[in-house]
Amino acid sequence: MRVSLPGLYIALGVVLAGLIHVVAVLTLPMLAPRDAHARLAALGPANTMIQLPAAAPGRQVMPMMAPDVRYAVCRYDLSNGPVRLRAEIANELWLVAFYTPLGENYYAVIGADMKQPEIDLIIATKDQTVAEVGVDAPEAFNNVVVVNSPVVEGIALIRAPLAGPSRGAEAERALKATYCGPHRSSSPDPSGP
Repeated sequence: MRVSLPGLYIALGVVLAGLIHVVAVLTLPMLAPRDAHARLAALGPANTMIQLPAAAPGRQVMPMMAPDVRYAVCRYDLSNGPVRLRAEIANELWLVAFYTPLGENYYAVIGADMKQPEIDLIIATKDQTVAEVGVDAPEAFNNVVVVNSPVVEGIALIRAPLAGPSRGAEAERALKATYCGPHRSSSPDPSGP
């Protein structure tokens, strides 16, 4: 079988274009100068819950923010130990999600799956044991969930959709009451930091 020279050039051009496209798509997130982690780092220190302002045209901290949703984020750093995240889940529409600095989601829980109105999470690396995290007294930590983070630094996002226009103040109050900070294993009281 004989291949014509123009057909060979077209086939090689298509293969080369496909390879360039795949390489570009895979490397662009790493080359982006203002990824989510960098944008959030400019808002405040690590291991601190930050409530984002309501989205409006031309005023969005992150792309694709919905105006009928309120957001709070915690850029966590586990290099000095586990981090605790506590939040009052105002309704079943809420979402708590965890991301790597590159934006890969590795854990999420929605309000509808919660059996109680509050969530208490301890974020730890896979190298930290449950005893090191301080959950060795099961009766004191009945409602604590340990989330194993694949990375030392990441992002915890709370997404609070408004059930109606009049619910904005309620969602903002609940988000202000959230806590994200160092976990102290010496204190077995889950209501304290």
